[in-house]
Amino acid sequence: MEIEDFARFLINPLLYVLLGIIFLIFIKKHKLKIALLLIAYFYLTSITFTGHIFSKVWKVNETFDPNIIYDAVVVLAGVSDAEWHIERDGLTYIPQDIFATCESTDRIFAGIYFVKAKNAKLLLIGNWIYEKNKQGIYKKYSEGIAVQKLVSEKGIKDDQIWVYGKVNRTLDEVEGIKKFITGHQVEKYLLVTSEIHMRRALAMFKKKGLNPDIFSVNKEKEITWESFIPSVYGIIKTESCLHEFVGYIGYYFMGNL
Repeated sequence: MEIEDFARFLINPLLYVLLGIIFLIFIKKHKLKIALLLIAYFYLTSITFTGHIFSKVWKVNETFDPNIIYDAVVVLAGVSDAEWHIERDGLTYIPQDIFATCESTDRIFAGIYFVKAKNAKLLLIGNWIYEKNKQGIYKKYSEGIAVQKLVSEKGIKDDQIWVYGKVNRTLDEVEGIKKFITGHQVEKYLLVTSEIHMRRALAMFKKKGLNPDIFSVNKEKEITWESFIPSVYGIIKTESCLHEFVGYIGYYFMGNL
């Protein structure tokens, strides 16, 4: 288990619900107070309102200018469901280059839109390599192949997209983009990623002396009465927020922000 996998394990909100229940079984005093705290914790981590508030505070204001023709639009990778591909690897009826969508797929569609709308001349994206050793069997998924097929089907020409290299994390993408714009005539460019991920991504770009304009996707929806009802999605949203917060703190102390 790598450090990132261990961190994902620790930010699972349900882990602490389980630990709290186990703790309640063995203690003799203050059971009611602890039980009420546990209920409050579970409620707050299982409603989407909690993640909504975090996202509103955490987001970075967009600087995209529709009147500018950008030299490139930079789309951060992770725009397809790699786990879906890995689980179906070897099945003859699943094409290798099929594009399995996920929540972050909005990023690549935004990039395609900006190129087709002539807001950007070039679409840049890293070739995200997802690797997994499952039951002793090594499997690998290359997102770049699926992305190139998708953008081609959407009318983007071969000379309008550049898959700039292998990436496994945002830091790799920042390095790849810096190297690309240094060797090419790219002065004004637009960074596209999910709203909740933008703060960490932009901080990494600025740390390397890069200052892109930004456009966020997967923006927060309006609050409704359902935002206060516990749900599986609420837990997933809370975990996503914790992932970004802990990731930001971790990269800060490593000197990458």
